[in-house]
Amino acid sequence: MGLPMAANLAKSFPNLVVWNRSDKKDALEAAVQSAGCKPVYASSPAEVVANSEVTFSMLSTPEAVKSVFFEQDNAAIHGVSEGKSIVDCSTLQIEDMVQTDKAVREKNGAFLEAPVSGSKGPAEQGQLIFLCAGDENLYKSETVQTGLDLMGKRSFFLGPVGNGTKMKLVVNTLMATMLAALGEGVVLAEALDLSVPDLLEVLSLGAMNNPMYALKGPKMKYGVKGYETNFPLEHAQKDVRFAQALADDHGISMSVSGAANEWYKAAKGLGLSRKDFAAVIESIRAASGKS
Repeated sequence: MGLPMAANLAKSFPNLVVWNRSDKKDALEAAVQSAGCKPVYASSPAEVVANSEVTFSMLSTPEAVKSVFFEQDNAAIHGVSEGKSIVDCSTLQIEDMVQTDKAVREKNGAFLEAPVSGSKGPAEQGQLIFLCAGDENLYKSETVQTGLDLMGKRSFFLGPVGNGTKMKLVVNTLMATMLAALGEGVVLAEALDLSVPDLLEVLSLGAMNNPMYALKGPKMKYGVKGYETNFPLEHAQKDVRFAQALADDHGISMSVSGAANEWYKAAKGLGLSRKDFAAVIESIRAASGKS
C-alpha cells in the first residue's frame, strides 16, 4: 500500500523524503521516480520526520507501528518536535492510535489518524477513502489536504482520535463478513451444479449488486491461482478480530461476523494468510469436503 501512496504523493511533492522498513528500497525509489520525483531516501524513521513538515505513515500491523514509532533505534518519535506532524494511515487498535497521538503531542507535534478504506488497486489509482480523526487544524492544512487529494477520492473528519479507527473496523468487518457469505453461496452453488458466473450475474442485476462481489467472485471460482493479493487475508482477519473486541467492550453481539472470523482463521490455518482475502472460500470448501 505504501509504495503507490508514495508515488501519488510524489506528483506534487518533488522532494519527498522516504523510508521503508522492508528491503524494498529499489521498489520504493522506482515508485516515486515514476512520478518525476527524485526522492531523498532517509536512513531512519526519525530522519524522515525531522526533515519533513508532515510525515505520512502506512504500516501493516500494530507490531510494525510500535517498532517504527517507538522501539527501534532512531524511531519516528525521536524526530518529532514543534512544527512536525504525523498522519498515520495504518489500521490499528484504538489504544495504539491514542498512544501515538499522546506521544506526538507531548513533543509539541500534531497527530492525525487516517486509516484508509481501499486496497492495492485504489491505492495505485489515487482512489482511497481516508477516515481521519484527531487534530482538525492539521486535517484542514494545505499540505495534508493536498496529500489526501493526491492519494484518495474522499476524506472524512470524524472527530477525536480513535473515531477513524472505529469507522475503519466497522467498514472492514462488514466487508469481510459479506465476502465470507459470498464464499458460502459460491460453494453451495457449485455443490448444486449451478454456474458460478450465472450466480454472479444474477447478483449483479439485483439489489445485491456491489463492486466487491464483481471483483472477488471470479477469484473465488478459479481458486488459489486467482488470489493475487490486493488485501491480505490475514489483515482482513485482524480487522474482524479488532472489531469483535470493540463489540465485546460495548456489549454488542456480533454473531454473524464472529462466524465469518472463524472462516478467516481456518483459512490462515490452510496457509493462505498472504493470499487475497477472497481465499476465505478455501476454508469453506475444505470444511465441506469440496477442496
